[in-house]
Amino acid sequence: MGREYTKNRELIVYIVMCDRNGKVERVICNTPLWPVMEGKNIRNLFTDPEGLDSLLQQDLSYGNSVCLSMNIKRNLSVCVTAVSKGNQILLIIYKTGDNSQISRLIEMTLSALNVKKVTGQDVYGAGYYEIQKLNSQLVNYQRTLAKSNARLQTLLKETKEARSTIEVLECDTLTGLLNEAAFFSRAEVILHQHRDTRFDLVAADIEKFKAVNDAFGSETADRLLADLSTALLNTLSGELSLFTRARADTFFILVPFKENLLELLDKKIGLFLSGYPLTMRLRVRMGIYHIDNRNLPIARMCDRALMAADSIKRDYSRNTNVFDDSMHKKMILEQKITNIMEESLRQGDFIVYLQPKVEVKTGKVNGAEALVRWVHPEYGLIYPSDFIPVFESNGFIYSLDQYVWKKCCRMLRSWKRHKINIFPISVNVSRTDLYHEDLVQTLSAMVRDYGLKPEDLHLEITESAYVKDSEKFLSVIKKLKQKGFIIEMDDFGSGYSSLNTLSELPIDVMKLDLKFLRQTENNRRRQKVVEFVIRLADALELQVIAEGVETREQAQMLKKLGCRHAQGYLYGRPMPEQEFIDYLSGKEL
Repeated sequence: MGREYTKNRELIVYIVMCDRNGKVERVICNTPLWPVMEGKNIRNLFTDPEGLDSLLQQDLSYGNSVCLSMNIKRNLSVCVTAVSKGNQILLIIYKTGDNSQISRLIEMTLSALNVKKVTGQDVYGAGYYEIQKLNSQLVNYQRTLAKSNARLQTLLKETKEARSTIEVLECDTLTGLLNEAAFFSRAEVILHQHRDTRFDLVAADIEKFKAVNDAFGSETADRLLADLSTALLNTLSGELSLFTRARADTFFILVPFKENLLELLDKKIGLFLSGYPLTMRLRVRMGIYHIDNRNLPIARMCDRALMAADSIKRDYSRNTNVFDDSMHKKMILEQKITNIMEESLRQGDFIVYLQPKVEVKTGKVNGAEALVRWVHPEYGLIYPSDFIPVFESNGFIYSLDQYVWKKCCRMLRSWKRHKINIFPISVNVSRTDLYHEDLVQTLSAMVRDYGLKPEDLHLEITESAYVKDSEKFLSVIKKLKQKGFIIEMDDFGSGYSSLNTLSELPIDVMKLDLKFLRQTENNRRRQKVVEFVIRLADALELQVIAEGVETREQAQMLKKLGCRHAQGYLYGRPMPEQEFIDYLSGKEL
C-alpha cells in the first residue's frame, strides 16, 4: 500500500453487487486499494471468508453487518454491510477515519440503494448533488486535456465555499443531520408548501444515554449517535423527510404520514438495537405527534412528540407511543401549575393538614403527619398527585417544603404556649431537597428560632431517594441525625426494600407502605414476611408505623403481627389544625 489508512485517516468505500456465493456481478464504487472484482469472487479479499459466507446466508431484507479483516498489508479491518436487492446482494465495504466522514458514507450508501438525497436537507434542491457529479466529471476531463476557463473555475470554487459555509452553519458535525434551528426553519417551509399532505413529527430519545457515555466513553457514545442517525435515515428517509439531532441524544424527524409508522419504527429500530455491538441493554423511546394543528410552532410539535416518548419511560412493554389529548391536558395543567405556584405560595393557598398517628392497642394519639393541600381561589382543589411531580421536576418543591416546615414549627410553638399536649409532627423531605447544601443548616435554624427541639419535627424521607443516590442520602441523613432530628423512612415495602436497606440506613422509624399492608390481608405468606420485618425492626430498635389502616380487621391483624403504631382513615383522616386540636380534646367533629 502506497499510503497507509491509519496515517491519512481517509474514507475507504467499496460497493459491489454479488450473488449469494460472493461472485461479483457489478462494481458500483471502487477504491485504488483493491482491484476491480467483476466476474471474480469477493471472498478472496478477506482473511476470514467464512465470516462473509455466514453474512451472505442470513436474511438480509433489512440488512446486516460484520467486521472482517482484509487480505492486504497489515490486515486492514473493515465493516461489511449486506442488503438484499432482489436476487442479488448489495455489499458495502467501508472504513472511516473519523466521525466527520459519516455523512459522506451515508450519502454514498443511499446512492447505492438508489435512494435520493433527502429533499430539503440542502438549500440548492434535490438536483444539487447531480450537478456536483457532472461538475466533478468535467473537472477530471479538463485535467486530462487542458486547464478550464477561469470563469468555470471561479464558479466551482464559489459553489464549494458556499456549500461548506452552509454545512458549518446548518449541519450537526457528528451525524451530518440538520441542526435544530435549520430543522425548524425548513420544516415550516415544507408544511406551508405541502398543505394537502399529512405529516407526522417523530421524536427518538436514547434512554440512559449518559450511562453509555460514562461506561464506554465519549467516542463509543458518539458512534452510537451516528449509527442511530443512519438507522433513522434508512427507516424514514423520503422526498419530504427532514432529520435533526436536536439535543445530545434526541432526534426529531418530519415525515409524511404512514399508516404503519408505529410498527415500522418498532421493527427497524428494534433490529438495529438487537444487533448493536454494545454490552448493555439499549432502548430508544419514540413518540409520534400526528400534526393536526399547523399553526403550532415546530418546537411545540417536537415537544408533543417528545412528551409521547416520555410517557412510556417506565413502561418497558413498548417503545413507541402516539401523542393524545390526555397528554395535552396534562401539559396544560403542568403549565398552569407552574404559572400560579409562586403567587399561591405567597398568598398562603397551600394548607397544612394533620393526620393522627396512634398506638394500635389503645388508640391513643402519639404523633401526626403533615400533609399539604392546595386550594386555589380560582381553580379550587389541586391534588398533590398533580402538583408534587411538577414541583419536583422544576425545583419548586424545596420552597414548598420549607413553607410546610415553618407552618408545622408555628403549630408546635403555639401548642406549647397554650399548654396543649404536644406531639411530634412528621414532615416530608423530598429527594431533591437533599441536594441543597443549606438543608441541614436551614432545618436546624428553623427549630431553634421557634423554640423547639429537633426531635419535635420528625423528617420523612422515601426509600426510593436512598436507592437513587445512596451516597448523598447517607451523608445528609448522618448530619441531620447528629443535629438530633428523628428520621422516618416512608413507603417501606414499595418495591425497593431489602435487608441491606435496614442494615445500612441510620433511621429511627420505618413506615410500612399502604400497598404492602393491603397485599398482606388474606395472604398467610405475606403476613409472615411482615411479621419478620416487624420483629427485625424491633431488634434494630426501630419503631414501625403501619400506614393506610382503614378497617378494624387490618388493625387486629397488625396487633397479631406485633405492630404497635399505625395511621389511616380508621383513626382519622387528614384535617386542618383546629380540627386536629378538637380531635385531640375529644370534641365531636
